[in-house]
Amino acid sequence: MSTLEQVFRPETIQQIYQLEMQARTFFEWEGIVPPFLVLQNIEREDRQIRYYWVSRSQTAACPFCGTLSTTARHDYFEKPLQDLPQDGRAVYHWVRRQRYVCANPACERDLFVERLPGFADDGARKTLRFQRACVARALDSGCKPAEDALKREGATVSNDTIARYVKGAAARPLESNLARNDVRVLAVDDIYLRKGDKSSGCTVFLDEETHRVLIIVRGTTKAAVKPVLESFPSAAFFSRDRASAYASAAAECEKIQVADRFHLIENAHQAVQDALMALLPATIFLRQGDGWVLADPGTGRLADRPVFTVPDDQVEARILLAQLTPRQAQRYRHTLKLLEWADQGLRSAEIAQALGIPLKEVQQLCRAAVKTLDTVEAKIRTRIQQTNDAQNHRADRQQDRHPTILRPRARPSRDSIVEPYRDTVIRAVQQGGTHRTIHPLLQGQGFTGSANAVYQYILKLRQEIPEALRPVPMESPADLQLQQISRDTVYKHAADSRPKAKEAAPHTASPSDASAPGSAQRPVSLEPPRAHPDVWEGGVRRGGDAGRAVRRTKKPNLPPP
Repeated sequence: MSTLEQVFRPETIQQIYQLEMQARTFFEWEGIVPPFLVLQNIEREDRQIRYYWVSRSQTAACPFCGTLSTTARHDYFEKPLQDLPQDGRAVYHWVRRQRYVCANPACERDLFVERLPGFADDGARKTLRFQRACVARALDSGCKPAEDALKREGATVSNDTIARYVKGAAARPLESNLARNDVRVLAVDDIYLRKGDKSSGCTVFLDEETHRVLIIVRGTTKAAVKPVLESFPSAAFFSRDRASAYASAAAECEKIQVADRFHLIENAHQAVQDALMALLPATIFLRQGDGWVLADPGTGRLADRPVFTVPDDQVEARILLAQLTPRQAQRYRHTLKLLEWADQGLRSAEIAQALGIPLKEVQQLCRAAVKTLDTVEAKIRTRIQQTNDAQNHRADRQQDRHPTILRPRARPSRDSIVEPYRDTVIRAVQQGGTHRTIHPLLQGQGFTGSANAVYQYILKLRQEIPEALRPVPMESPADLQLQQISRDTVYKHAADSRPKAKEAAPHTASPSDASAPGSAQRPVSLEPPRAHPDVWEGGVRRGGDAGRAVRRTKKPNLPPP
Protein backbone atom coordinates (compact mmCIF):
# COMPACT_ATOMS: atom_id res chain seq x y z
CA MET A 1 0.00 0.00 0.00
CA SER A 2 1.37 3.39 -0.99
CA THR A 3 1.91 6.28 1.37
CA LEU A 4 -0.94 8.27 -0.23
CA GLU A 5 -3.35 5.39 0.29
CA GLN A 6 -2.22 5.12 3.93
CA VAL A 7 -3.00 8.79 4.58
CA PHE A 8 -6.18 9.32 2.46
CA ARG A 9 -9.14 7.18 1.73
CA PRO A 10 -9.75 6.22 -1.95
CA GLU A 11 -12.74 8.57 -2.10
CA THR A 12 -10.59 11.45 -0.87
CA ILE A 13 -7.84 10.64 -3.36
CA GLN A 14 -10.35 10.76 -6.21
CA GLN A 15 -11.66 14.12 -5.04
CA ILE A 16 -8.14 15.53 -4.72
CA TYR A 17 -7.31 14.29 -8.27
CA GLN A 18 -10.41 15.91 -9.72
CA LEU A 19 -9.66 19.17 -7.91
CA GLU A 20 -6.12 19.13 -9.30
CA MET A 21 -7.41 18.61 -12.87
CA GLN A 22 -9.89 21.44 -12.41
CA ALA A 23 -7.18 23.71 -11.02
CA ARG A 24 -4.83 22.96 -13.93
CA THR A 25 -7.63 23.58 -16.40
CA PHE A 26 -8.40 26.92 -14.78
CA PHE A 27 -4.83 28.20 -14.41
CA GLU A 28 -3.26 26.73 -17.57
CA TRP A 29 -6.05 26.35 -20.14
CA GLU A 30 -8.72 28.87 -19.22
CA GLY A 31 -9.81 30.69 -22.40
CA ILE A 32 -7.79 28.30 -24.59
CA VAL A 33 -9.66 24.99 -24.33
CA PRO A 34 -13.48 24.99 -24.86
CA PRO A 35 -15.34 24.99 -21.49
CA PHE A 36 -17.20 21.74 -22.21
CA LEU A 37 -13.93 19.79 -22.19
CA VAL A 38 -12.89 18.22 -18.87
CA LEU A 39 -9.28 17.29 -18.18
CA GLN A 40 -8.94 13.64 -17.21
CA ASN A 41 -5.23 12.86 -17.08
CA ILE A 42 -1.72 14.10 -17.85
CA GLU A 43 1.14 11.90 -19.04
CA ARG A 44 4.72 13.13 -19.21
CA GLU A 45 7.50 11.43 -21.15
CA ASP A 46 10.98 12.44 -22.27
CA ARG A 47 9.82 14.14 -25.46
CA GLN A 48 6.02 14.44 -25.09
CA ILE A 49 3.35 15.75 -22.76
CA ARG A 50 -0.16 14.39 -23.35
CA TYR A 51 -3.36 15.94 -21.97
CA TYR A 52 -6.48 13.78 -22.09
CA TRP A 53 -9.84 15.57 -22.40
CA VAL A 54 -13.42 14.34 -22.41
CA SER A 55 -16.38 16.24 -23.82
CA ARG A 56 -19.30 16.90 -21.44
CA SER A 57 -21.42 18.88 -23.90
CA GLN A 58 -25.20 18.59 -23.99
CA THR A 59 -25.85 20.22 -27.39
CA ALA A 60 -23.94 20.69 -30.63
CA ALA A 61 -24.61 22.54 -33.92
CA CYS A 62 -24.54 20.56 -37.14
CA PRO A 63 -21.61 21.86 -39.27
CA PHE A 64 -23.49 21.06 -42.50
CA CYS A 65 -26.92 22.66 -41.92
CA GLY A 66 -26.42 24.62 -38.68
CA THR A 67 -29.30 22.91 -36.82
CA LEU A 68 -28.83 22.60 -33.06
CA SER A 69 -28.97 18.97 -31.93
CA THR A 70 -29.42 17.55 -28.41
CA THR A 71 -29.40 13.87 -29.31
CA ALA A 72 -25.99 12.44 -28.46
CA ARG A 73 -25.00 8.92 -29.32
CA HIS A 74 -22.89 6.69 -27.14
CA ASP A 75 -20.13 6.88 -29.72
CA TYR A 76 -16.99 8.95 -29.56
CA PHE A 77 -14.25 10.28 -31.85
CA GLU A 78 -10.71 10.74 -30.55
CA LYS A 79 -7.82 12.49 -32.32
CA PRO A 80 -4.56 14.11 -31.06
CA LEU A 81 -4.03 17.86 -31.53
CA GLN A 82 -0.51 19.30 -31.20
CA ASP A 83 -0.17 22.51 -29.18
CA LEU A 84 2.71 24.85 -28.31
CA PRO A 85 5.70 22.97 -26.82
CA GLN A 86 6.49 23.15 -23.10
CA ASP A 87 9.79 22.52 -21.34
CA GLY A 88 11.41 21.30 -24.57
CA ARG A 89 8.72 18.68 -25.16
CA ALA A 90 5.88 18.45 -27.65
CA VAL A 91 2.36 18.92 -26.25
CA TYR A 92 -0.58 16.85 -27.53
CA HIS A 93 -4.28 17.10 -26.59
CA TRP A 94 -6.18 13.82 -26.87
CA VAL A 95 -9.77 15.00 -27.10
CA ARG A 96 -12.66 12.51 -26.98
CA ARG A 97 -15.56 14.18 -28.75
CA GLN A 98 -19.17 13.01 -28.97
CA ARG A 99 -21.21 12.15 -32.03
CA TYR A 100 -24.66 13.69 -32.43
CA VAL A 101 -27.71 12.91 -34.53
CA CYS A 102 -28.75 15.81 -36.77
CA ALA A 103 -32.29 16.97 -35.99
CA ASN A 104 -32.85 18.29 -39.51
CA PRO A 105 -34.39 15.56 -41.68
CA ALA A 106 -33.39 17.44 -44.86
CA CYS A 107 -29.71 17.51 -43.88
CA GLU A 108 -27.35 15.52 -46.04
CA ARG A 109 -25.70 13.98 -42.97
CA ASP A 110 -27.44 12.00 -40.24
CA LEU A 111 -24.50 11.94 -37.84
CA PHE A 112 -21.80 14.46 -37.13
CA VAL A 113 -18.94 14.94 -34.69
CA GLU A 114 -19.04 18.01 -32.51
CA ARG A 115 -16.55 20.74 -33.38
CA LEU A 116 -14.04 22.66 -31.25
CA PRO A 117 -14.61 26.31 -32.17
CA GLY A 118 -11.69 28.61 -31.35
CA PHE A 119 -9.46 25.69 -30.43
CA ALA A 120 -8.85 23.71 -33.65
CA ASP A 121 -10.19 23.57 -37.18
CA ASP A 122 -12.12 20.62 -38.51
CA GLY A 123 -9.72 17.86 -39.56
CA ALA A 124 -6.65 19.75 -38.30
CA ARG A 125 -3.74 18.13 -36.48
CA LYS A 126 -2.55 21.35 -34.83
CA THR A 127 -4.37 23.80 -32.58
CA LEU A 128 -5.18 27.29 -33.85
CA ARG A 129 -2.71 29.01 -31.56
CA PHE A 130 0.04 26.62 -32.70
CA GLN A 131 -0.76 27.54 -36.31
CA ARG A 132 -0.66 31.27 -35.46
CA ALA A 133 2.74 30.77 -33.80
CA CYS A 134 4.04 29.03 -36.93
CA VAL A 135 2.80 31.89 -39.13
CA ALA A 136 4.38 34.52 -36.86
CA ARG A 137 7.74 32.70 -36.84
CA ALA A 138 7.65 32.26 -40.63
CA LEU A 139 6.89 35.94 -41.25
CA ASP A 140 9.83 36.94 -39.05
CA SER A 141 12.48 34.59 -40.43
CA GLY A 142 11.06 32.22 -43.05
CA CYS A 143 9.54 28.74 -43.09
CA LYS A 144 12.77 26.76 -42.74
CA PRO A 145 14.19 28.86 -39.85
CA ALA A 146 10.77 28.67 -38.15
CA GLU A 147 10.83 24.88 -38.46
CA ASP A 148 14.32 24.69 -36.94
CA ALA A 149 13.36 26.98 -34.04
CA LEU A 150 10.18 25.06 -33.20
CA LYS A 151 11.99 21.73 -33.36
CA ARG A 152 14.61 23.01 -30.93
CA GLU A 153 11.75 23.86 -28.56
CA GLY A 154 10.38 20.32 -28.89
CA ALA A 155 7.58 20.69 -31.47
CA THR A 156 7.10 18.36 -34.43
CA VAL A 157 6.40 20.28 -37.64
CA SER A 158 7.79 20.62 -41.18
CA ASN A 159 8.47 23.70 -43.27
CA ASP A 160 5.88 22.57 -45.83
CA THR A 161 3.21 22.56 -43.13
CA ILE A 162 4.29 26.03 -42.00
CA ALA A 163 4.13 27.30 -45.59
CA ARG A 164 0.62 25.87 -45.89
CA TYR A 165 -0.41 27.72 -42.72
CA VAL A 166 1.03 30.98 -44.09
CA LYS A 167 -0.90 30.60 -47.34
CA GLY A 168 -4.09 29.80 -45.45
CA ALA A 169 -3.68 32.86 -43.22
CA ALA A 170 -3.15 35.04 -46.28
CA ALA A 171 -6.23 33.60 -48.01
CA ARG A 172 -8.64 34.45 -45.19
CA PRO A 173 -8.62 38.25 -45.80
CA LEU A 174 -9.00 37.62 -49.52
CA GLU A 175 -12.15 35.60 -48.92
CA SER A 176 -13.61 38.46 -46.93
CA ASN A 177 -12.52 40.95 -49.61
CA LEU A 178 -14.41 39.05 -52.30
CA ALA A 179 -17.59 39.43 -50.24
CA ARG A 180 -17.30 43.23 -49.99
CA ASN A 181 -19.91 45.37 -51.71
CA ASP A 182 -18.49 48.82 -50.92
CA VAL A 183 -15.75 48.93 -53.58
CA ARG A 184 -16.54 51.68 -56.04
CA VAL A 185 -13.26 52.07 -57.98
CA LEU A 186 -11.32 48.92 -58.77
CA ALA A 187 -7.66 49.28 -59.83
CA VAL A 188 -5.56 46.59 -61.46
CA ASP A 189 -1.90 46.05 -62.38
CA ASP A 190 0.35 43.14 -63.25
CA ILE A 191 3.37 41.80 -61.35
CA TYR A 192 5.84 38.98 -62.02
CA LEU A 193 7.01 36.54 -59.38
CA ARG A 194 10.24 36.02 -61.36
CA LYS A 195 11.69 38.94 -63.24
CA GLY A 196 11.53 38.48 -67.00
CA ASP A 197 9.45 35.27 -66.77
CA LYS A 198 6.04 35.95 -68.30
CA SER A 199 4.69 32.60 -67.14
CA SER A 200 4.93 33.83 -63.52
CA GLY A 201 2.71 36.86 -64.18
CA CYS A 202 -0.01 37.71 -61.65
CA THR A 203 -2.73 40.37 -61.50
CA VAL A 204 -3.18 42.56 -58.42
CA PHE A 205 -6.60 44.09 -57.64
CA LEU A 206 -6.78 47.13 -55.34
CA ASP A 207 -9.42 49.38 -53.88
CA GLU A 208 -8.49 52.70 -55.47
CA GLU A 209 -10.12 54.75 -52.70
CA THR A 210 -8.41 52.99 -49.77
CA HIS A 211 -5.30 51.82 -51.69
CA ARG A 212 -5.55 48.36 -50.11
CA VAL A 213 -4.88 45.10 -51.91
CA LEU A 214 -8.04 43.06 -52.39
CA ILE A 215 -6.80 39.93 -54.15
CA ILE A 216 -3.91 38.59 -56.24
CA VAL A 217 -4.67 36.00 -58.92
CA ARG A 218 -2.31 33.98 -61.08
CA GLY A 219 -2.30 35.05 -64.74
CA THR A 220 -2.68 38.28 -66.71
CA THR A 221 -5.22 37.11 -69.29
CA LYS A 222 -8.87 37.98 -69.75
CA ALA A 223 -9.90 34.55 -68.44
CA ALA A 224 -8.08 35.25 -65.14
CA VAL A 225 -9.34 38.83 -64.71
CA LYS A 226 -13.00 38.51 -65.71
CA PRO A 227 -14.16 36.26 -62.79
CA VAL A 228 -12.68 38.70 -60.27
CA LEU A 229 -14.39 41.66 -61.93
CA GLU A 230 -17.68 39.81 -61.73
CA SER A 231 -17.10 39.33 -57.98
CA PHE A 232 -17.24 43.11 -57.42
CA PRO A 233 -20.59 44.23 -58.87
CA SER A 234 -20.51 47.43 -56.80
CA ALA A 235 -17.35 48.67 -58.62
CA ALA A 236 -18.58 50.93 -61.41
CA PHE A 237 -15.12 52.24 -62.41
CA PHE A 238 -12.13 50.19 -63.49
CA SER A 239 -8.66 51.80 -63.44
CA ARG A 240 -6.17 49.96 -65.63
CA ASP A 241 -3.02 50.30 -67.70
CA ARG A 242 -2.77 49.86 -71.47
CA ALA A 243 -3.10 46.05 -71.45
CA SER A 244 -5.68 44.88 -73.98
CA ALA A 245 -6.67 41.82 -71.90
CA TYR A 246 -7.82 44.05 -69.02
CA ALA A 247 -9.72 46.29 -71.41
CA SER A 248 -11.54 43.37 -72.99
CA ALA A 249 -12.51 41.89 -69.61
CA ALA A 250 -13.78 45.25 -68.34
CA ALA A 251 -15.81 45.80 -71.51
CA GLU A 252 -17.55 42.45 -71.12
CA CYS A 253 -18.29 43.21 -67.45
CA GLU A 254 -19.67 46.65 -68.42
CA LYS A 255 -17.21 48.64 -66.29
CA ILE A 256 -16.37 52.29 -66.92
CA GLN A 257 -12.68 52.22 -67.81
CA VAL A 258 -10.23 54.95 -66.80
CA ALA A 259 -6.45 55.20 -67.21
CA ASP A 260 -4.34 55.17 -64.07
CA ARG A 261 -2.36 58.22 -63.07
CA PHE A 262 1.04 56.64 -63.64
CA HIS A 263 0.44 56.06 -67.34
CA LEU A 264 -1.26 59.43 -67.76
CA ILE A 265 1.78 61.19 -66.31
CA GLU A 266 4.10 59.00 -68.38
CA ASN A 267 2.20 59.88 -71.56
CA ALA A 268 2.34 63.58 -70.66
CA HIS A 269 6.10 63.43 -70.07
CA GLN A 270 6.63 61.62 -73.37
CA ALA A 271 4.51 64.16 -75.23
CA VAL A 272 6.49 67.06 -73.73
CA GLN A 273 9.78 65.35 -74.59
CA ASP A 274 8.71 64.72 -78.17
CA ALA A 275 7.59 68.34 -78.53
CA LEU A 276 10.91 69.63 -77.18
CA MET A 277 12.88 67.29 -79.43
CA ALA A 278 10.95 68.49 -82.48
CA LEU A 279 10.69 72.24 -81.80
CA LEU A 280 13.63 73.45 -79.72
CA PRO A 281 16.61 74.54 -81.85
CA ALA A 282 19.96 72.91 -81.31
CA THR A 283 23.05 74.97 -80.56
CA ILE A 284 26.02 73.17 -82.07
CA PHE A 285 29.67 74.00 -81.47
CA LEU A 286 32.34 72.46 -83.68
CA ARG A 287 36.00 72.11 -82.91
CA GLN A 288 38.33 74.10 -85.16
CA GLY A 289 41.97 74.52 -84.32
CA ASP A 290 42.43 75.34 -80.65
CA GLY A 291 38.88 76.58 -80.11
CA TRP A 292 35.21 76.03 -80.82
CA VAL A 293 33.15 77.78 -83.45
CA LEU A 294 29.38 78.12 -83.73
CA ALA A 295 27.84 76.10 -86.55
CA ASP A 296 25.18 77.25 -88.96
CA PRO A 297 21.77 77.04 -87.16
CA GLY A 298 20.08 75.98 -90.38
CA THR A 299 22.28 73.02 -91.27
CA GLY A 300 24.09 72.41 -88.00
CA ARG A 301 27.52 72.36 -89.66
CA LEU A 302 30.13 74.59 -91.24
CA ALA A 303 29.70 75.47 -94.87
CA ASP A 304 33.02 74.03 -95.96
CA ARG A 305 32.98 70.96 -93.72
CA PRO A 306 32.85 67.54 -95.47
CA VAL A 307 30.14 65.25 -94.18
CA PHE A 308 30.02 61.50 -93.74
CA THR A 309 28.31 59.72 -96.65
CA VAL A 310 28.36 56.32 -98.34
CA PRO A 311 26.84 55.88 -101.82
CA ASP A 312 23.91 53.48 -102.08
CA ASP A 313 25.70 51.19 -104.57
CA GLN A 314 28.60 50.76 -102.16
CA VAL A 315 26.19 50.04 -99.30
CA GLU A 316 24.55 47.26 -101.30
CA ALA A 317 27.96 45.90 -102.35
CA ARG A 318 29.02 45.75 -98.69
CA ILE A 319 25.78 44.00 -97.70
CA LEU A 320 26.31 41.42 -100.44
CA LEU A 321 29.94 40.95 -99.50
CA ALA A 322 29.17 40.52 -95.78
CA GLN A 323 26.25 38.13 -96.56
CA LEU A 324 23.89 39.89 -94.18
CA THR A 325 20.37 38.67 -93.53
CA PRO A 326 17.49 40.94 -94.62
CA ARG A 327 17.03 42.15 -91.06
CA GLN A 328 20.74 42.83 -90.57
CA ALA A 329 20.92 44.58 -93.94
CA GLN A 330 18.03 46.90 -93.05
CA ARG A 331 19.65 47.74 -89.72
CA TYR A 332 22.96 48.44 -91.50
CA ARG A 333 21.27 50.79 -94.01
CA HIS A 334 19.46 52.67 -91.24
CA THR A 335 22.69 53.05 -89.26
CA LEU A 336 24.59 54.55 -92.21
CA LYS A 337 21.73 56.94 -93.01
CA LEU A 338 21.50 57.92 -89.35
CA LEU A 339 25.21 58.77 -89.23
CA GLU A 340 24.98 60.72 -92.47
CA TRP A 341 21.99 62.81 -91.40
CA ALA A 342 23.31 63.29 -87.86
CA ASP A 343 26.57 64.59 -89.33
CA GLN A 344 24.49 67.08 -91.33
CA GLY A 345 22.89 68.37 -88.11
CA LEU A 346 19.47 66.68 -88.20
CA ARG A 347 17.74 65.97 -84.90
CA SER A 348 16.81 62.49 -83.76
CA ALA A 349 13.10 63.19 -84.24
CA GLU A 350 13.70 64.33 -87.81
CA ILE A 351 15.82 61.24 -88.53
CA ALA A 352 13.10 58.99 -87.14
CA GLN A 353 10.52 60.69 -89.35
CA ALA A 354 12.73 60.40 -92.42
CA LEU A 355 13.47 56.70 -91.83
CA GLY A 356 9.86 55.92 -90.89
CA ILE A 357 10.79 54.22 -87.60
CA PRO A 358 10.07 55.09 -83.93
CA LEU A 359 12.28 57.55 -82.08
CA LYS A 360 13.33 54.88 -79.56
CA GLU A 361 14.64 52.71 -82.39
CA VAL A 362 16.72 55.63 -83.68
CA GLN A 363 18.21 56.06 -80.22
CA GLN A 364 19.01 52.34 -80.06
CA LEU A 365 20.66 52.46 -83.50
CA CYS A 366 22.72 55.45 -82.40
CA ARG A 367 23.96 53.67 -79.27
CA ALA A 368 24.84 50.52 -81.23
CA ALA A 369 26.32 52.24 -84.30
CA VAL A 370 29.93 51.46 -83.38
CA LYS A 371 29.19 47.77 -82.81
CA THR A 372 27.10 47.53 -86.01
CA LEU A 373 29.85 48.92 -88.24
CA ASP A 374 32.56 46.84 -86.57
CA THR A 375 30.52 43.66 -87.00
CA VAL A 376 29.94 44.26 -90.72
CA GLU A 377 33.59 45.16 -91.32
CA ALA A 378 34.69 41.97 -89.56
CA LYS A 379 32.36 39.87 -91.74
CA ILE A 380 33.68 41.57 -94.89
CA ARG A 381 37.29 40.89 -93.94
CA THR A 382 36.49 37.27 -93.13
CA ARG A 383 34.67 36.76 -96.44
CA ILE A 384 37.51 38.30 -98.47
CA GLN A 385 40.10 36.23 -96.64
CA GLN A 386 38.15 33.03 -97.30
CA THR A 387 37.72 33.88 -100.98
CA ASN A 388 41.41 34.66 -101.48
CA ASP A 389 42.45 31.47 -99.68
CA ALA A 390 40.12 29.40 -101.85
CA GLN A 391 41.47 30.99 -105.06
CA ASN A 392 45.09 30.45 -104.03
CA HIS A 393 44.38 26.84 -103.11
CA ARG A 394 42.71 26.23 -106.47
CA ALA A 395 45.62 27.88 -108.32
CA ASP A 396 48.15 25.72 -106.46
CA ARG A 397 46.26 22.56 -107.35
CA GLN A 398 46.08 23.51 -111.02
CA GLN A 399 49.77 24.37 -111.05
CA ASP A 400 50.76 21.02 -109.52
CA ARG A 401 48.63 19.06 -111.98
CA HIS A 402 50.52 17.41 -114.84
CA PRO A 403 48.31 17.54 -117.94
CA THR A 404 48.44 14.47 -120.18
CA ILE A 405 46.66 16.14 -123.08
CA LEU A 406 49.84 17.93 -124.19
CA ARG A 407 52.32 16.02 -126.27
CA PRO A 408 55.87 15.59 -124.96
CA ARG A 409 57.19 17.88 -127.70
CA ALA A 410 54.27 20.27 -127.83
CA ARG A 411 54.85 23.53 -129.63
CA PRO A 412 55.14 26.65 -127.41
CA SER A 413 52.22 28.96 -126.77
CA ARG A 414 53.54 31.62 -129.16
CA ASP A 415 52.80 29.30 -132.10
CA SER A 416 49.16 28.81 -131.06
CA ILE A 417 46.28 30.39 -132.94
CA VAL A 418 45.14 31.91 -129.60
CA GLU A 419 48.38 33.93 -129.24
CA PRO A 420 46.84 37.17 -130.67
CA TYR A 421 44.37 37.14 -127.76
CA ARG A 422 47.02 36.56 -125.11
CA ASP A 423 46.18 39.55 -122.88
CA THR A 424 42.47 38.79 -122.95
CA VAL A 425 43.06 35.17 -121.93
CA ILE A 426 45.42 36.14 -119.09
CA ARG A 427 42.98 38.68 -117.64
CA ALA A 428 40.09 36.20 -117.85
CA VAL A 429 42.08 33.44 -116.16
CA GLN A 430 43.14 35.83 -113.38
CA GLN A 431 39.46 36.59 -112.75
CA GLY A 432 38.65 32.87 -112.42
CA GLY A 433 37.57 32.10 -115.99
CA THR A 434 37.96 28.74 -117.74
CA HIS A 435 38.24 27.75 -121.41
CA ARG A 436 34.44 27.29 -121.57
CA THR A 437 33.80 30.88 -120.45
CA ILE A 438 36.77 32.39 -122.33
CA HIS A 439 35.94 30.80 -125.71
CA PRO A 440 32.66 32.80 -126.22
CA LEU A 441 34.52 35.95 -125.22
CA LEU A 442 37.21 35.35 -127.85
CA GLN A 443 34.60 34.53 -130.48
CA GLY A 444 33.16 37.96 -129.92
CA GLN A 445 36.58 39.36 -130.82
CA GLY A 446 36.88 37.37 -134.06
CA PHE A 447 38.43 34.09 -132.89
CA THR A 448 37.51 31.11 -135.13
CA GLY A 449 39.23 28.26 -133.27
CA SER A 450 37.75 25.65 -130.95
CA ALA A 451 37.37 25.65 -127.15
CA ASN A 452 39.98 22.84 -126.97
CA ALA A 453 42.56 25.14 -128.55
CA VAL A 454 41.88 27.68 -125.79
CA TYR A 455 42.22 24.93 -123.19
CA GLN A 456 45.60 23.77 -124.54
CA TYR A 457 46.77 27.38 -124.75
CA ILE A 458 45.91 27.92 -121.06
CA LEU A 459 47.79 24.73 -120.10
CA LYS A 460 50.88 25.94 -121.96
CA LEU A 461 50.71 29.32 -120.26
CA ARG A 462 50.51 27.62 -116.84
CA GLN A 463 53.80 25.86 -117.62
CA GLU A 464 55.52 28.89 -119.12
CA ILE A 465 54.32 31.80 -116.94
CA PRO A 466 52.57 30.25 -113.90
CA GLU A 467 52.73 33.39 -111.71
CA ALA A 468 51.06 35.55 -114.34
CA LEU A 469 47.95 33.36 -114.29
CA ARG A 470 47.45 33.37 -110.54
CA PRO A 471 44.11 34.99 -109.57
CA VAL A 472 44.17 38.61 -108.49
CA PRO A 473 43.37 38.74 -104.76
CA MET A 474 40.18 40.49 -103.80
CA GLU A 475 40.86 43.81 -102.11
CA SER A 476 38.97 45.02 -99.07
CA PRO A 477 36.92 48.18 -99.48
CA ALA A 478 37.63 51.23 -97.38
CA ASP A 479 36.87 50.65 -93.69
CA LEU A 480 33.87 52.36 -92.09
CA GLN A 481 34.70 52.85 -88.44
CA LEU A 482 33.55 55.09 -85.62
CA GLN A 483 35.49 56.10 -82.57
CA GLN A 484 33.45 55.80 -79.38
CA ILE A 485 34.27 58.26 -76.64
CA SER A 486 32.51 59.14 -73.41
CA ARG A 487 30.56 62.36 -73.04
CA ASP A 488 32.54 63.45 -69.97
CA THR A 489 35.78 63.21 -71.95
CA VAL A 490 34.38 65.44 -74.70
CA TYR A 491 33.16 68.02 -72.18
CA LYS A 492 36.47 68.04 -70.34
CA HIS A 493 38.48 68.39 -73.54
CA ALA A 494 36.21 71.18 -74.71
CA ALA A 495 36.56 73.05 -71.44
CA ASP A 496 40.37 72.67 -71.38
CA SER A 497 40.84 73.78 -75.00
CA ARG A 498 38.33 76.63 -75.05
CA PRO A 499 40.11 80.01 -75.45
CA LYS A 500 40.32 81.94 -72.19
CA ALA A 501 39.48 85.63 -71.90
CA LYS A 502 42.40 87.95 -71.15
CA GLU A 503 42.24 89.86 -67.93
CA ALA A 504 41.67 93.56 -68.27
CA ALA A 505 44.72 95.76 -67.81
CA PRO A 506 44.60 98.02 -64.75
CA HIS A 507 43.18 101.43 -65.67
CA THR A 508 43.43 104.56 -63.56
CA ALA A 509 40.55 106.87 -64.24
CA SER A 510 41.38 110.55 -64.25
CA PRO A 511 39.06 113.09 -62.67
CA SER A 512 38.20 114.38 -66.11
CA ASP A 513 37.28 110.90 -67.29
CA ALA A 514 35.15 110.28 -64.27
CA SER A 515 33.35 113.53 -64.63
CA ALA A 516 32.73 113.14 -68.37
CA PRO A 517 29.15 112.24 -69.17
CA GLY A 518 28.62 108.68 -70.48
CA SER A 519 32.16 107.61 -69.66
CA ALA A 520 32.64 103.89 -69.04
CA GLN A 521 35.44 101.36 -68.92
CA ARG A 522 36.32 99.97 -72.33
CA PRO A 523 35.35 96.27 -72.77
CA VAL A 524 38.09 93.67 -72.89
CA SER A 525 38.67 92.17 -76.34
CA LEU A 526 38.99 88.41 -76.78
CA GLU A 527 41.75 86.84 -78.84
CA PRO A 528 40.32 84.81 -81.73
CA PRO A 529 41.18 81.10 -81.74
CA ARG A 530 44.18 80.00 -83.74
CA ALA A 531 43.64 77.64 -86.65
CA HIS A 532 46.13 75.06 -87.89
CA PRO A 533 46.00 72.29 -90.52
CA ASP A 534 45.38 69.55 -87.97
CA VAL A 535 41.61 70.00 -87.77
CA TRP A 536 39.31 67.49 -86.07
CA GLU A 537 35.63 67.93 -85.59
CA GLY A 538 33.17 67.14 -82.85
CA GLY A 539 30.08 68.69 -81.41
CA VAL A 540 28.10 69.27 -78.25
CA ARG A 541 24.37 69.48 -78.85
CA ARG A 542 21.97 71.24 -76.57
CA GLY A 543 18.26 71.85 -76.82
CA GLY A 544 16.63 69.13 -78.91
CA ASP A 545 19.45 66.63 -78.17
CA ALA A 546 20.22 67.95 -74.71
CA GLY A 547 23.23 66.50 -72.98
CA ARG A 548 24.45 64.46 -75.94
CA ALA A 549 28.08 64.72 -77.00
CA VAL A 550 29.44 63.13 -80.19
CA ARG A 551 32.96 62.99 -81.51
CA ARG A 552 33.29 62.11 -85.17
CA THR A 553 36.33 61.34 -87.29
CA LYS A 554 36.30 63.33 -90.51
CA LYS A 555 36.09 61.04 -93.55
CA PRO A 556 35.88 62.04 -97.21
CA ASN A 557 33.42 60.48 -99.57
CA LEU A 558 34.41 56.95 -100.48
CA PRO A 559 35.72 56.47 -104.02
CA PRO A 560 33.55 54.56 -106.47
CA PRO A 561 34.30 50.82 -106.80
